[in-house]
Amino acid sequence: MINLVLLKTTVKKNWVLLFIFFAVLTFYMTIMLAMYDPHDTEAIMSMLELFPEDLMKAMGFSGLVTTLTGYLASWLYGLLMLGFPMVYCIILANRLVVKMVDNTSFAFLLSTPNSRSRIIVTQGVYALISLLVLFAALFGVGVMVSSIMFQDALDIGAFFKLNVTTMLVNMVVMMICFFFSCLFNEVKRSAAFGAGIPIAFLLMHMLGGVSPDAEILKRISIYGFYDPMEVVHSGTVMGANLAYSVCIVLLFAGSILVFNRKRLLL
Repeated sequence: MINLVLLKTTVKKNWVLLFIFFAVLTFYMTIMLAMYDPHDTEAIMSMLELFPEDLMKAMGFSGLVTTLTGYLASWLYGLLMLGFPMVYCIILANRLVVKMVDNTSFAFLLSTPNSRSRIIVTQGVYALISLLVLFAALFGVGVMVSSIMFQDALDIGAFFKLNVTTMLVNMVVMMICFFFSCLFNEVKRSAAFGAGIPIAFLLMHMLGGVSPDAEILKRISIYGFYDPMEVVHSGTVMGANLAYSVCIVLLFAGSILVFNRKRLLL
């Protein structure tokens, strides 16, 4: 079902984009680890007092940081690991389909002996694999840097679960962007919906964390099941991971369906 030649071509065209976001997130992770002091967690808590309480809640920063794993879950995975990968998803999803349709280069793919479904499946698989590679690499960097700076301080099992759940959340975002990239023939329309909806969900997630009265906004967003502190402390993530996996499959299937049925203006 996957065209390996197209997959290799897609990798060559987009690996730089993936590397840039990996480098940026690696930089932030390294900086966050360098700021951590296992012997003076009160200093970390005092940093929170410098900012308004509502802002800290909106950004997912927790005052209950007692371990290195909890520190990373709160300070890095609370918002940064949602916001930066979202930008990557928006850019990549549009590059994989709608940009090629908009500039008519997609006509060359359709002139080959490949069906629409095979092309879209190949592009979608690359989109998901790229996120898998990104978070696998970030997990490796986190474990390596933590072991160098703070030997045996990181709970590798909990950190692994945290990365898996965060990866699945971002895969849902990727498939939302990919769906609209398959639905529309123009980049501006695809970007409006593909970027607007995930950004709206993220804002709902942030606003829902500020006040109990607005918590419903968080619950109805795609981030309603995502709580990094809960993941590292309790480890009960099976339900959330299953929900995100179902969303990924449904959105991927929907992307194939709408692209097969739409009229291409090539």
